[in-house]
Amino acid sequence: MLSAIRSSVTKSAVLKRTFATSSGKTQYTSLQNGVTIATESNPAATSASIGLYYGAGSTAENAWNNGASNLLNKAVVGENTAEAAKKGLVFSANTEREYSSYLVQGSSSSLSDAVEFLNSKVASFELNDATVSKYRESLAQEVATFEETQFGEKALEHLHNTAFQNTPLALPKRGTSETISDLITSDLAKFHKDNYVSSNAVVVATGNVDHAAIVDLVEKKLSIPSGIAPKVAAPKFLGSEVRLRDDTLPGAWIALAQKGAAVNSPDFYVAKVAAEIFGSYNYHEPIAKNLGVKLNGVVNENHLADTYSHFSLSYKGAGLFGAQFFITNIGQIDDFVHFLLKEWNRLSISITDTEIARGKQLLKNKLAFALDSQAAVNQSIGSQIVVSGRRASLEEAFAKIDKVDSAAIKAWAQANLWDQDIAVAGTGQIEDLLDYNRMRNDTSMMRW
Repeated sequence: MLSAIRSSVTKSAVLKRTFATSSGKTQYTSLQNGVTIATESNPAATSASIGLYYGAGSTAENAWNNGASNLLNKAVVGENTAEAAKKGLVFSANTEREYSSYLVQGSSSSLSDAVEFLNSKVASFELNDATVSKYRESLAQEVATFEETQFGEKALEHLHNTAFQNTPLALPKRGTSETISDLITSDLAKFHKDNYVSSNAVVVATGNVDHAAIVDLVEKKLSIPSGIAPKVAAPKFLGSEVRLRDDTLPGAWIALAQKGAAVNSPDFYVAKVAAEIFGSYNYHEPIAKNLGVKLNGVVNENHLADTYSHFSLSYKGAGLFGAQFFITNIGQIDDFVHFLLKEWNRLSISITDTEIARGKQLLKNKLAFALDSQAAVNQSIGSQIVVSGRRASLEEAFAKIDKVDSAAIKAWAQANLWDQDIAVAGTGQIEDLLDYNRMRNDTSMMRW
């Protein structure tokens, strides 16, 4: 018996999984030209990643050059991936609403080559008409395919468009097939010149790295033009709706939200916990009815929805708290929306400590599990610094989550959800998505 226990313990020790993060602290240095350098060292790592982040995603665009950041990313990566591979490096890029990133991964000994690569291929990248034309056509087709097949994400894009009308956050982060098809070389060159400047740049190194050595490499080998990026207009939430009814589709995809917490809001983690209280659901999973969430039980018993997922999306100066859902039982869309909003009502008046504790643990799990590679750690650091100015460590995030209690949840919900406007976007068979005012009335209830 004891030998079996020892065997089990030994196997557990061998199979125990560790996160890509270490106990290392994120270190920061700001250069005179405005570039911020951040590193998080993990001496146990056998590789390293270095990323170049610019505060220039779709929010840095306008209605006429929407998609410029996405096309620029595609062109830079597409033209240089093969060359990176020859040097033993892995090159990738990403475009989000508030930033664009370029990441090079390799061994610790290749960091000098990686910085030189970022300098020549990103900071000093020059475009020509042939290159732009090549990637413009493929990206326009890619975005058109997205619009015709990814209806859930399409509803979320339209949710941003209606919730933040006439502000930069309203623009699709990928662009549209129409705007991308109209982009020319001078559009991308201007976007690069205006936004890829030192005051708008963050360099992040993770893995087996030394902070002082990275700072020295960046100072010597990375030449980012000086300048100040154009100011982005502040977003403002607007209660509204957009409907794209299409009865040829096999169901209804809907996104519904209210005003959330901005990235630097003191309620950032409160809103995150609130979203995890209700979490996500899939009718076709056997465990769906046993997750211990009141909303899941009602939805599962009556098949009100096939899937739903709550979110708390945070940006500079604005946020969205809501859910996106897919329904094939199209005659009960109104029922699902009613029960959904009534559950949100409970955040203001009767949410329990048990539900909050569960939501806090789920949020901690989500934050920790997201850091499953050096590239993910790098992305976490870079994106947070570009958007909010600094990166919260897991320990700091967990400490703030632990402070969230029922009083904090109720105070936030009463101020932002109770009897407040909603934003709605839907596509597919949405005939039973009833009048806006009917949904708006469900954001509160009569209490005797």
